Amino acid sequence: MKKYYYITLIAMVATVCLQISYMFSLYNQDVSEDIINIGEVTKKIIEDEKWIRSDLRSGRSIQTKPVFKVKLLSDMTPQELDSIRKLPTNKDTFNLPAARKMGIGTTTGEIVSQLAQDYLLAAGFPLNLNTLDSLWRASDSIVHHPHQFLLYDKDTVMISSVGDLESHTPDYVSQLHPIGTKGLQYLQIKADIPMSHFLRHQLWTLALSACMMLLVLLCLFFQLTAIRRKEALLRKREMTINGTIHDLKSPLNSVITMMGWLKQTAPDKETKEMLETSKAGVRRLISNIEALLMTARMDRHQVVLNKSLIDVPEMAEGVKKELSCLYPGKPHTICIINELPAGLQVMADGMYIENVIRNLMENALKYSDAGVRIEVSLSIVNERLRVSVKDNGWGIAPCHQRKLFTQFYRVPRSEEQQQKGYGIGLAQSKYIINEHGGEIMVKSAEGEGSTFTFIIPCR
Repeated sequence: MKKYYYITLIAMVATVCLQISYMFSLYNQDVSEDIINIGEVTKKIIEDEKWIRSDLRSGRSIQTKPVFKVKLLSDMTPQELDSIRKLPTNKDTFNLPAARKMGIGTTTGEIVSQLAQDYLLAAGFPLNLNTLDSLWRASDSIVHHPHQFLLYDKDTVMISSVGDLESHTPDYVSQLHPIGTKGLQYLQIKADIPMSHFLRHQLWTLALSACMMLLVLLCLFFQLTAIRRKEALLRKREMTINGTIHDLKSPLNSVITMMGWLKQTAPDKETKEMLETSKAGVRRLISNIEALLMTARMDRHQVVLNKSLIDVPEMAEGVKKELSCLYPGKPHTICIINELPAGLQVMADGMYIENVIRNLMENALKYSDAGVRIEVSLSIVNERLRVSVKDNGWGIAPCHQRKLFTQFYRVPRSEEQQQKGYGIGLAQSKYIINEHGGEIMVKSAEGEGSTFTFIIPCR
């Protein structure tokens, strides 16, 4: 059950992290847009401030808007061409590509505007930060974040500053903008981009996103609650079924005892054989009950082994007799090859080991054609008991072998080869052998038979 809590918790944390990541993505996008907007507005107000100084220099009204007229040489009158020829030729020339590399401007218009800044600076009309700040505040195309304008000299020493930015590291610091082409002055803008603006700007988007996240979390919580209820219900049903199955063992053991007594007092051989067959069927039923109980508690409880000294060859012979009684109509041969030292006994849980041997031998008999030959080999390898059950039956394809010991897994068979079963025998066998500190393995090829082998410590 804990894994459901962990999975749900991971899903919730992942949802919250995705939501936070989405919010930061929106915030970064909003900041980027603000920075672009600040750059564009800064260029505009620098240009507007320059024309204000130009108007002051020439004595024009500040309300007068500057007008540029562009005319091709081919369209000029002779008088206009003559006036151009009479312009002084001792002025400095200007290299436009070099100016772009120096960051003075990216377009011809920007570079020409910087030349105008040179003329104003030379005439004693320096950049006015107060005017720049007023234009910034009056602009309708920018959010009025806390800001500061800083003016530097040619050695990047601050000359003056203006603005309402507090003394802390701002969110945005622009590069130094050259004022003019001579490198005499530089302008820098610093600004805060508070999250409150972002929250106001993205209010509905964030509210909708938060509602969606809350809905997902509620769905996950509801799913976890439903799983917990189902788990509790299944646990109660399981306990009831396990208790009922467990209660069946006691009367069945009594039946086996009674059959043994009846067999001893039976007057003829035929009656004794019938009682032996019935007794084998009851033993098989008890084995199936034990397999069901073990399968039910396999994931939560460790098997308590009642180890004692057991005679494995005698146990194998007993299983052989039981199977002969259970499958009288199917011709078969079971050979027990005992290579164990005489009188050797193994310390193990006799009931569980007998169940494993019975399961392997019965599977070899069930999943084969009539006339199958089964060899049960008992040997010692490195002071460990080795039991191998080999048959010449139908075999198992490699793609199914790795799933054989999984609960409720059954190898797909054709309709002619279908057999009754629940897919718990091999899972139970693996669990028992693992609890004994051993291992179980299979070697098989389709159409060539199978060999199941388990190894456990002798002590």
